Amino acid sequence: MAPDFLADAEPVTPTPPRDIPVVVSKQAWRDVVFLHWPYEPAALEHLVPDGTQLDVHAGKTWLGVVGLRLTGVRVGGLLRLPYLGDFDELNVRLYTAGADGRRSTVFLTMEASRLPVVAGARAMLRLPYAWSTVTRRRAGDVVGYRTARRMPGPGGAGIDFTVRIRDEPHHPSEVEEFFTARWGLHTPWYGMPLYLPFAHEPWPLRSAELLDYRDDGLFAAVGVPPPQGPPPSVLYAPEVRPRSGPPLPAGK
Repeated sequence: MAPDFLADAEPVTPTPPRDIPVVVSKQAWRDVVFLHWPYEPAALEHLVPDGTQLDVHAGKTWLGVVGLRLTGVRVGGLLRLPYLGDFDELNVRLYTAGADGRRSTVFLTMEASRLPVVAGARAMLRLPYAWSTVTRRRAGDVVGYRTARRMPGPGGAGIDFTVRIRDEPHHPSEVEEFFTARWGLHTPWYGMPLYLPFAHEPWPLRSAELLDYRDDGLFAAVGVPPPQGPPPSVLYAPEVRPRSGPPLPAGK
């Protein structure tokens, strides 16, 4: 029988459960849009790396599509990367718990337009970056993201969506906190699972209305069955400022 990592998983908390004494990088995430769908765990469990298992809430796991503007990257909190550290990104992600007890995120793809970032992150951290055309659109209270993959294939695979942001602050439900309050990621680093920690202030969430959405083959490219209907959760955050720590072995 496979080990049950959820039995020993840390609680879900809206603030980081650990400090980051050594800062590897600082950055800002802006115009962050979250689209989330519930899935039966059996449909996605083959996609998580060794040393982790899908995290669940009320018997369901959740899949997220997240668009954001990544900017102001500083290595060690000091050296600014003006070109490589400013770009739009869209990721598809799952939520996991590891043998280390940490709740985390597993990325299925991280679509980005900076080829050196894509190549470096794939080689050094084994993160699933893909070189894509990523376009962020913003007009007043409407924001959208569109992607079209270049490498690796299939060429042109992407996602296109637009949302309208509501003005009032949004207090996340229990399940929304479950999939937004994540303080690290798991990645299969050359056969050894790593945990990459990060921390930031609580998400300044707002609710949003989905205006349009189209999957142009990105879910199929990452091995995910198409969702049933529109996402039941659509959220927006104007900005957070995360700081990341050095990678840690994802074991007890």
